Amino acid sequence: MACSIPVVGVLGNHDYECGQPQEVARILHQAGLKVLDGEAFEIEGVGFAGCKGFIGGFGRYMLSAFGEPEIKSFVQAAVDENLKLETSLRMLRTERIVVVTHYSPVVETVEGEPPEIFPFLGSARMGETIDRFEGVKLAFHGHAHRGAYEGRTARGVPVYNVAKPVLNRDVGVEYALFEV
Repeated sequence: MACSIPVVGVLGNHDYECGQPQEVARILHQAGLKVLDGEAFEIEGVGFAGCKGFIGGFGRYMLSAFGEPEIKSFVQAAVDENLKLETSLRMLRTERIVVVTHYSPVVETVEGEPPEIFPFLGSARMGETIDRFEGVKLAFHGHAHRGAYEGRTARGVPVYNVAKPVLNRDVGVEYALFEV
């Protein structure tokens, strides 16, 4: 293993595009990464909860399960991913929790992308779930490569977009360190 510290992460849309996300997860696990997909993981008193998440929009523009069966199915996929996040958060008994998702839980970190694609970059459902758990200290996501570096949930939990182009552009570094 090349990294001597614990590493956690989630799969993203490119990992699913290959049609073999379980194989991708297996390879990453063999390399030492703890892949979160509705599970929780604790490292020295800090709980990590996460899943890929899904899309669907923010605020009054969030897609609802109305109309054609295909729309209802699409929204159900978002609800199912959100349930994974909620399940992983419920598993933790730590005072400090970090949430990891691929898609954004807040609109602020997708700003900078074309507004027409905001609904395809994340879902406020996840932000609402994060806010229901007192121990969540911060959240990380990727996917919004032209988005903003930082946002907050309605309750004020900091959310960081750690897509590499955002880190390079907004922060000017390859990585960022956070004290939880």
